Amino acid sequence: MKKVILLAITIAISTSLSAQIRTSISQSEKHQKKEETEEYKRSADFGFGIGTDYGGIFGIKATFTPLKYLGLFGSVGYYKMDFGWQLGMNVYFIPKTNKNNIRPFAKVMYGTNRAIIIEGAEEYDKIYSGWSPGFGCEFRFGASASHGLNLAINFPISSSDFKDDYDAIQDDPEIKIEQDILPVSFSIGYHFEL
Repeated sequence: MKKVILLAITIAISTSLSAQIRTSISQSEKHQKKEETEEYKRSADFGFGIGTDYGGIFGIKATFTPLKYLGLFGSVGYYKMDFGWQLGMNVYFIPKTNKNNIRPFAKVMYGTNRAIIIEGAEEYDKIYSGWSPGFGCEFRFGASASHGLNLAINFPISSSDFKDDYDAIQDDPEIKIEQDILPVSFSIGYHFEL
């Protein structure tokens, strides 16, 4: 009789442990499947901001993301005297998906990257185009990580036209230069992802 009771207890314990292990494995598999199905690539975003990335002092920017690691963008903005623009490409170090709230990237863009604005000597006022490589980071908020800040630092490459005009301004004794050429520019914007 003792052997039968001991056998029944052993079977009950082993059945219970086996059920717990199967439940644990089943829950783990469900969790993994759930995580896999929730991740999706962001296909586009739209935002507004200030700085070179936005084509001027203030502007709008749209990015199309054909691959998780690549974004193609365009922007239009306004300088003090005319409109500006940018076309470029972001290469993301972390995939642009709903699971990643912080996404650093490297970029290169071509468009309006320098301006000369002189009060009282409007004949020198002009916008210049050129290449601007840079780095940035997207910070996304909310449960779906679908909106947030874009921050960037750019390294504008001055065109020969800009350099020639800047030299002419320096040689003009009637003009006092209050700010020298900055080697970097910054951009900040708020974006909404689709």
